[in-house]
Amino acid sequence: MLRGLRLIKSATIPFRIKNQIVNHYSVRGLQPEPGSTSFWSRLLGKYLLVTNTVGLGLLLVVGDAVSQQYERLEKKDKVQAKEKLDISRTVRMLLTGLLIGPIQHAFYVRLDQYFTDTSRLGVMRKIFVDQLIMSPTYIFLFFYISSLLEGHTIKEANDEIADKFLMTWKLDCCFWPGLQYFNFRTGKTDSPVE
Repeated sequence: MLRGLRLIKSATIPFRIKNQIVNHYSVRGLQPEPGSTSFWSRLLGKYLLVTNTVGLGLLLVVGDAVSQQYERLEKKDKVQAKEKLDISRTVRMLLTGLLIGPIQHAFYVRLDQYFTDTSRLGVMRKIFVDQLIMSPTYIFLFFYISSLLEGHTIKEANDEIADKFLMTWKLDCCFWPGLQYFNFRTGKTDSPVE
């Protein structure tokens, strides 16, 4: 399983070996021997902006498909319950993800550059900045872009944001920090685990 990978000791902790296989921001940890990385690892690491952007678009497509299925199950009328997937709505979600993806990618690359500490306190700082800057930005862009792609006017888009923003951000603050803790905690290999 680990064939072709060599262990590198952390420069800051000489007696401790960090075992991290996948981390596109780190230069330490488990590093592949030249020529031994898989096609997918090379492709996804080399084109990280494209990978993150397309990944966000596809996640929004899957989320929309699940949402549409749930909406169909909630309908009492059997005729309406048998409606097919609204492809135009799903395409709008894909486009929304493709437009927001580069912004998110740039933000998280910068966040990792400015906040390199993966101790508990360092991770909490990253989560705090993420929730105060990227979360509201993402929610604003999501509602604004998707509303405009639906053909609504700018005033209608602003009304939708005014109506939905605060509740969405509150729910976001309840859900994402816990997941981001694990994501940010495993993002670098230089810091000792507390």
